[in-house]
Amino acid sequence: MSSELHPVLDHWGLEPADSIERTESGTMNDTYVVTTARRRVVLRRHRRTDRSQVEWEHEVIAHARAGGVSVPAAITTPDGELVVGHDGRWFSLFTYADGEQVDRTRLRPAHARAMGATLAHIHRALADVPDLPPAKVNPTPSPEETLRRMADLAALIERRESFDQCDAWALDRLRSKMALLASEGGRLALPEAPAGAARLTHGDYQETNLFFTGDGTDVRVAAVIDWEKAEVRWPAEEILRAFHYSLLLAPGLCSAFLDGYRSVSPLAIDDLDLAADIRTFGDVHSTWLPEEIYLRGNDRVRQFVRPGPFVPFSRQWHDLRRTLV
Repeated sequence: MSSELHPVLDHWGLEPADSIERTESGTMNDTYVVTTARRRVVLRRHRRTDRSQVEWEHEVIAHARAGGVSVPAAITTPDGELVVGHDGRWFSLFTYADGEQVDRTRLRPAHARAMGATLAHIHRALADVPDLPPAKVNPTPSPEETLRRMADLAALIERRESFDQCDAWALDRLRSKMALLASEGGRLALPEAPAGAARLTHGDYQETNLFFTGDGTDVRVAAVIDWEKAEVRWPAEEILRAFHYSLLLAPGLCSAFLDGYRSVSPLAIDDLDLAADIRTFGDVHSTWLPEEIYLRGNDRVRQFVRPGPFVPFSRQWHDLRRTLV
């Protein structure tokens, strides 16, 4: 693959590349670290095929940088272009991010506190982005619709010839979610976020998209990457998403994250309660992970499949909330 990228890099007039290495952290886009005799840069092959969507991502990045958020700068071609097309795909080139990525199993309270403060800065920086796209309004699925979709996925997994442990975990999680939805789905309703509270958010704020510097208690986020999923939504929902995905709802980490966020912006616990109800509904109906693996063949997201039955977010939030103030 690396040899196929040389014509793409030629658009930027770079000196010859000594190496082109694909990073392992991305699950949706292809990202490559390009090393030359003079520097290291990052080439990104975008998943999106609509150039206007890629250009919107660049607009968001520029606004965040102008607002003081540490984001790697996009590099223009000699013709002043930020986006280059090649073989039906779009590419962008960025400066190399300072710091290091930290696996979620190695995150400590100092990392979580830095994550919270940085997310609050992001929310502030993006609060005045002009000409925002409308917030996504997805049709509210019925329990019957979701159950049919899940049943099809379960049958697809069962028919796999090379059935492995990850498949067993995915099938167990799917079946337990189906049982819950069949028994309680009719009582679940999608709450609404407060009117006028939605604003532009990063959309995929988690440790895989952050670079840290410092040690001990002095840790900061040196770079925030991957702005493709920037969307208009209630910021409280993005906070809980980070609690869930990055911090695995660990009380000490979530408390430190909350302290960091509140050091920049106020945040009421009642808002998190409502956001937890919204997340619960979305989680119960979500089929994104098995669809990504078994319908789209994206094995890079298999790392997110966990053993054990599905547990509604509301139950996990109830346990965590008692440790937060």
